[in-house]
Amino acid sequence: MSIAILYHTSIAGASSIKNVAEEYAATHKAPIAPVAVLPISDGGKGFLDAIEASHGGCRRVSVTVRDRHLAPKETSYLISHDGKSAYIEADAICGYDPADSGSNPATTFTHGIGEAIADALSHNCRNFVIGINHLATIDAGLGALNALGYKMLTHDGTELRLYRGSEMLRVTSVTYSKKSLALKRCRFTIACNDDAAFYASTGPARRNARNLGSNEVTADILDNGLRNMASIYFKHNGRDVSYATACGAGGGLAGAFVSFFNARLKPATEIVPGSKCLCETLKQASAAVMICPDLSPTVVSSPAFLTLITAIKRSGTSLYCMAQSIEDMPMLHSLGIDNITHSANPADDLMPLLDKITHKKSD
Repeated sequence: MSIAILYHTSIAGASSIKNVAEEYAATHKAPIAPVAVLPISDGGKGFLDAIEASHGGCRRVSVTVRDRHLAPKETSYLISHDGKSAYIEADAICGYDPADSGSNPATTFTHGIGEAIADALSHNCRNFVIGINHLATIDAGLGALNALGYKMLTHDGTELRLYRGSEMLRVTSVTYSKKSLALKRCRFTIACNDDAAFYASTGPARRNARNLGSNEVTADILDNGLRNMASIYFKHNGRDVSYATACGAGGGLAGAFVSFFNARLKPATEIVPGSKCLCETLKQASAAVMICPDLSPTVVSSPAFLTLITAIKRSGTSLYCMAQSIEDMPMLHSLGIDNITHSANPADDLMPLLDKITHKKSD
């Protein structure tokens, strides 16, 4: 028998999980085949780690960008082995931090994401894959676009002073520079697990603004601002992102990239690991262990999670879940997930679980 282990790279002790799996595979002889270990990501924290683990030959490039408060921040992105593709983790640049008392999606910025893209452009990258889950911003991508050479103008033709969510209602038109023209020859893929529309009840302002530090009034302002930006983007690019699924991901950043660069929006699980690699691994496995930070209603109902569950079900592989936090057991059971283990330290509890699975299969 063989066992596939899918582990979330943002989980505590993620680096040890692969070591435990390799130790287990090394100490068990036939008929147990080697354990296959595949990293998974929702496009948020750990996205680059997952790419690095599943795509060989990538190199890290250090860069200084501006964080969500426009302060200088040291971060990095990945360039593929052929030098053509760049992988960027937006969470590492302007992700949400619950400990940050100054967090407010109306007054935070996405410039750093655009700056990372611009740096990769200078390294001759023309294909970009950007993970955008768990951002602290709701600005329709204004900051990122500005860092890439676009200018937003107000009704009197002057440039917007601050590129942030609270200013979206003031924008009436868009201009671009020679710097931004180079982006027309690039390909963008946005990796996320958020199916939010650009605005309205299923948009980021209605869904997430209060969780990110704003009040009801600010959420209304942001939602109206997103409506305005959808209209401005349509007028400028001819692409309507108003209600398209997932265009509201990253506080509207996904919709901005769809509108300006015709970006593809894909669940992160189709990128990390590649869906073909995942399906091939599951085909050969008799059991799969999925290790997640938490199994909450939000996670369980996300497109990324459902994509994984669907792939595992189609393969006919037995599924075992391990999570540090479990909130909705009935919902998990309704999806046919019955073998669930709560673990504060998955790396420590993985070996006993693998033994349990092995003995159960041999019986």
